[in-house]
Amino acid sequence: MTDRARLIREYIGEHKADFLSLLQSLVEIETPSDQPETFSTLWNILSEQFENLEFTAKHFEGAKTAGQLLCKPNDFAPSKPTQLILGHCDTVWDIGTLDEMPFNIENDFVSGPGVYDMKAGLAMMIFGIQTIHSLGKNLNVQPIFLINSDEEIGSNESKERIIEHAKLAERTFVLEPSLDKDGKIKTSRKGVGDFEVTISGKPSHAGLAPEEGVSAILGLSHIVQQLFKLNDPANGVTVNVGTIEGGERSNVVAAKSKAVVDVRVPTQEDGKRIKEQLYNLQPEIDGIQLEVTGDINRPPLEKREPNKKLWNLTKKLGGELDLELQEGMSGGASDGNFTNLHSPTIDGLGAVGEGAHAYHEKIFLDQTLDRLALFILLLLEPPLFD
Repeated sequence: MTDRARLIREYIGEHKADFLSLLQSLVEIETPSDQPETFSTLWNILSEQFENLEFTAKHFEGAKTAGQLLCKPNDFAPSKPTQLILGHCDTVWDIGTLDEMPFNIENDFVSGPGVYDMKAGLAMMIFGIQTIHSLGKNLNVQPIFLINSDEEIGSNESKERIIEHAKLAERTFVLEPSLDKDGKIKTSRKGVGDFEVTISGKPSHAGLAPEEGVSAILGLSHIVQQLFKLNDPANGVTVNVGTIEGGERSNVVAAKSKAVVDVRVPTQEDGKRIKEQLYNLQPEIDGIQLEVTGDINRPPLEKREPNKKLWNLTKKLGGELDLELQEGMSGGASDGNFTNLHSPTIDGLGAVGEGAHAYHEKIFLDQTLDRLALFILLLLEPPLFD
């Protein structure tokens, strides 16, 4: 372990209680994505924390969400290189969940709703800068922090601002939780698509004139089988019919039916191919009309050459901390899927733990603090690209 790595880890260890206190304050403010009125106290805490660290915090109101918080150094200079640090403060948990699964510290485990995905990542952002300031270290690349409130529901309102700042960033770090309990860094993610297949048939009386009808449900059953044939698990392509609906009542030959389809693809080429196949689905019985809508709404995070360079640096810095870092692909998406098209991205740099979106959600504290030290070393790196 190098001297600077030892110094950083010692500081973090000495201030572990402060980190936990900050984390508790964030977790105990429940912030479900679809209830923007619950976020005001959290925004105030985050803004105050960043402002105390000589950042300017600006909150952008959302139309249907709680918006985004953008934090830049007080002496920010547009002409100098930047690094973008992304995170989200919304969770999948409803108000009142704290009553059932309160914030709790037990040995190395810290649990609570949203602690892993990803309130711990927010605490790491703040504590990372605090550590750098306290140790008198200089940042060669200006950090810009962008925190949104709609990641769990697609980032529809924050997507444009994320992409805007990714285009200007020399590199991007996403403090989403790591991949699985082993703490793998997410160097790639699958892209995600949402599609709807709507079937129109011809209604008729199921008892008096069934032969005059064309069942939209029967037509959909054929299409569902076609959809499942598009799966290619060996190459990481999944096509899942998540919900189906249709028909009016049991004594009517169904006139309408619909399937909602989730698509996951490891590459943009896979996404283009699957989308084309979906839009070229054909009914297998006469009298059926078919309409397909939807698109790949989060492109894959693919490991291109700049990403490899950033991963190699991350792995090297992990070695400086005596950490043997591993990488992996996530089947889920994040805002890193957007940034990677414009800025080399390392994702899953946040907490190590388990139970995202589950009642056993928790972080492993010691490993998470190791990850915090890694994040600090990455922030201190000089520009990587010309």
